[in-house]
Amino acid sequence: MSKWPNSPLSRRRVLQAAGLSALLAGCGTGPAGRSSQEITFWHLLSGGDGERMDQIVTKADAEMPNASIKQVVLSWGAPYYTKLAMSAAGGRSPDLGIVHMSRLAGYAPGGLLDPWDLNRLARYGIGESTFTAPAWKSSIVNGKVYALALDSHVFVNFYNTELAGKAGLLDSSGKLPLVKSLEEMKALGREFKKATGKQNGFAYGFLADGAQLWRLFWTYYSQHGATFDLLGDKFVYDAEAFAESVETMRSLVDGEVASNATDYATATSAFMNGDVGLVFSGVWELPQYQDAKMPLGAMPIPNLFGTGIDATWGDSHTFVLPHQSNPDEAKRELAYEAVSKILKNSLPWGRAGHTPAYQPVVNTPEFKALRPNSDYAVTATYLHYDPPSSFTGSGSNFMTQFGDVVQNVLIGQTSVKDAVANFEERVNVLMSKAVKR
Repeated sequence: MSKWPNSPLSRRRVLQAAGLSALLAGCGTGPAGRSSQEITFWHLLSGGDGERMDQIVTKADAEMPNASIKQVVLSWGAPYYTKLAMSAAGGRSPDLGIVHMSRLAGYAPGGLLDPWDLNRLARYGIGESTFTAPAWKSSIVNGKVYALALDSHVFVNFYNTELAGKAGLLDSSGKLPLVKSLEEMKALGREFKKATGKQNGFAYGFLADGAQLWRLFWTYYSQHGATFDLLGDKFVYDAEAFAESVETMRSLVDGEVASNATDYATATSAFMNGDVGLVFSGVWELPQYQDAKMPLGAMPIPNLFGTGIDATWGDSHTFVLPHQSNPDEAKRELAYEAVSKILKNSLPWGRAGHTPAYQPVVNTPEFKALRPNSDYAVTATYLHYDPPSSFTGSGSNFMTQFGDVVQNVLIGQTSVKDAVANFEERVNVLMSKAVKR
């Protein structure tokens, strides 16, 4: 994701990150007498997510008397992925790493990751049945499992239940009714606008933010049953579904239902201040909405196209084994155990807004009691990851290219037709430069 909240690192994580130079040099050691049992774990989780991961890892660590888990927190995005690739290519990789599922196609085929052994996983209660179908299927590259999902994080609609009640929009269960068309969605926005007395009913922050534009587009495009093929020699896509999806986005930011001049931070603030009744947002924003004591509801982004297809953009943080030429099998076994402990203790990750991927956690009464998490948890069963390619995925230039083109439609500077043609040309250039495997 590209919009994680930022907060000062804890003292523990600062000390862990301070050891990065030694780790990259291949000479990192743990406490005296325990260096052979230390599991190094690289990830890119900071802010609230970093604190929750630290909580989960600390508990997992306490349950492993024969090992210690050393976290190394690196900068989000390209810096992290570059260092992870370099460590794997140079034979100095950590024992465990985090990779977004959407980046797997750029790492697994090139030998930067080692596959997970299904028999080993089974001994720790981990296998296909413990994950949703999208998470398990997407973890497989060339017949082998390379990623174990920690979560699903998707794009949803958060809404203010107090404003919705004031507008008379809530059904008997206290939720917004199912929306089935663009006109119904726009009518909902107009009702929220009446309730707030402000300029708009919805907020969608997208200015200078290709990731935000991509998330809503990929949701609508996938709801058409369409996909992208980026693995051949030429970009293959559904031009009609592409155009209708972008036109739907443009229609929503009409200046009445939602503004076409709002960035991410402004949209978030407008929602938290009660200036709008609904926001298009990633589930990772849930903690700050709850901290603001908002009367909060949430729902999956509705299908407005009459196709009957449930789909939403989503991604997953996944556990991977960065490639090691001569792995220490005792430490690798401990890495398997560490991941199993983290997955089984991942309920706090659900409190961060994410839906845990390990299904025994999702099925607990404790997770089901979380609101509004449980109202959108079903999206984990039908999320659509980014189309696989070496140049797509979280924090990629692909999203930037998409944003550069589609933003101009939403702000009225170009036509949908021209935008589609422009993006096709750009993707064909990316594909011509991509490494073929």
